[in-house]
Amino acid sequence: MRKLALILNSMPLHTNFLLFFNGLRAACHAILQKYFAIFFVYSWDMGELRPDTDLTVAPQDDRPEVVIADRQLIVCQGIASLVAQIPEVRQGQFATDLPNLSKTLNALEGQGILILGVRLVDADLTRALDMVRADFPQVMVVVVAEDTELAFIRTAIKSGANSICMMSQILTSLPKILGKLVEGHSILPTDILRKLTSEKTDSLSRREHEILALLVDGLTNFQISARLGLSENTVKYYLKAIYQKLDVNSRGAAIAKYVAGNY
Repeated sequence: MRKLALILNSMPLHTNFLLFFNGLRAACHAILQKYFAIFFVYSWDMGELRPDTDLTVAPQDDRPEVVIADRQLIVCQGIASLVAQIPEVRQGQFATDLPNLSKTLNALEGQGILILGVRLVDADLTRALDMVRADFPQVMVVVVAEDTELAFIRTAIKSGANSICMMSQILTSLPKILGKLVEGHSILPTDILRKLTSEKTDSLSRREHEILALLVDGLTNFQISARLGLSENTVKYYLKAIYQKLDVNSRGAAIAKYVAGNY
């Protein structure tokens, strides 16, 4: 030991430092090798780890993603609580207006299903379905409506919705509907078909639907004309035709009848 000390003392300072550093590095390397070898042997025996296992990548979920859209967030949340219990699908994002719905559907990876209410904050059912069918034809659509909203149901069918779910039967119907859509089948409940065949056809034009939807949102005649690119006199002409078709004589009565779907 004394001889080693004399040799080290006779060496330059930087040489001593290099010897010390190299020795420390070799010792650390040996310790790491020893403990990692013990860890891998133990893990291999316990069946907990394999050399080719990538611990950073989660398994991919191939189930269809369900997006829920309605003007009321609380409705989206309620439907989502039901979707979360259906094993064939996975719950996706909510949307309450048309731009967010488009953004959400654009972000989908793999198969997507849209559960759509009859109104968004800035669009009625017709506008929403037109956008979905034009920009996202691969997305399957389920429209949720009240029993009295037969006009919206007719609109949904005409616009190519894959299924209709009545809000009063959503607890039992929605799981069955989503199961069929996952299998690639569109489904229309027979009770809805019976109601539709016993009802008269929709008497309102597409433009009249647009104007009524804007009335529901509280827009004035001037605001409606600016939104649709029409003159204010043209809007008044449409409103007069709407009142006649709905058999009402006021703005409030037209809105009430349209919201109830009784036209």
